[in-house]
Amino acid sequence: MKNNRPNIIVGAGLAGLSVAVRLIEKNQPVVVYDNGVNHSSRVAAGMINPLVFRRMNRAWRIDDCIEALNEFYPGLEQKTNSTFFHPIVIRRMFSNEHERELWLEKQHLEEYEAYMTKTTEADDNFQGAINNFGSGRVKNASYVKTTVFLEQVKAWVAEHGEIKNEAFNYAKIDGETYNGEAFGRIIFSEGYMGLDNPFFNYLPLQQTQGETLVIKSATIPENESVNRKCFILPMGNQHFKVGSTYNWDSTSLSITEEGRAAILEKVAYLTSDPVEVVDQEAGIRPTSPDRRGMMGQHPEHKNLFIFNALGTKGYLIAPLLSREFVDYLIDGSELNSEVDISRFTKKHYGK
Repeated sequence: MKNNRPNIIVGAGLAGLSVAVRLIEKNQPVVVYDNGVNHSSRVAAGMINPLVFRRMNRAWRIDDCIEALNEFYPGLEQKTNSTFFHPIVIRRMFSNEHERELWLEKQHLEEYEAYMTKTTEADDNFQGAINNFGSGRVKNASYVKTTVFLEQVKAWVAEHGEIKNEAFNYAKIDGETYNGEAFGRIIFSEGYMGLDNPFFNYLPLQQTQGETLVIKSATIPENESVNRKCFILPMGNQHFKVGSTYNWDSTSLSITEEGRAAILEKVAYLTSDPVEVVDQEAGIRPTSPDRRGMMGQHPEHKNLFIFNALGTKGYLIAPLLSREFVDYLIDGSELNSEVDISRFTKKHYGK
């Protein structure tokens, strides 16, 4: 690719902006197209949880992810002169005795030492939430204030590259030109809208609608995030973000009474005190069947790429995967086989 030919990125959510930052850091010209449509990246709570609570396992590639995000987010805070990355303790309220036993078993293992605290009598008797089986505290957890992150990073990318606040038109791609202008690569980071991409619609991209609430409570702890059946993330001033729902049958961005009721039902497992609903949001998450994301090069159109489907762990994995993806683009490094879209080519791509 000629260095003066821009990298076009389609999408200005978490995925697109992360790739844009990584490219700019390698002195690559960048043009980002943003159609302004709802981003799941904005609706998301931005939670970064190094554990998967279902079986009390470490999240995928967690050591690498933590190393990357501890460089990426603070670095962007410095670049943008803003604050959006915050460490937090996640307190898992055990749902049953089996869950408690899993924690007690794994808290002594070396590979869990960085992510699990050893339970104490205070954890067993924690009074900040309904407590039937005790609790455990997660270390190296954090959250990103998503609205601040997206606004500040988009502004930084606009300053060091170019943002076009308009829809991208697939029909205007003609060989190595878009709308009559030469480009080096086009990288599609369109979220669930990638389903309509005529080049990558062979991929088994999935969409999951989800809703979150902002509630107000005078009794829920504000110094940590309690978790059981849902997360409750402190926002300050007795306000909390709570979620979320998972609806695989809806493509609506409209909030629903069913979603509100479902979340409040989950909140009732953590507190019996009344809460006030302040706000409600809906978004659509893009995911892959194996929950590993989708990135790589089109099988035929060698200047078209995808970086998408980061899913529910997006803010955890984006710093690492965007770095590896851009190293692949610029330096020729190999993509991790678990995220490379070549894993879908044989089964899904037919000429």
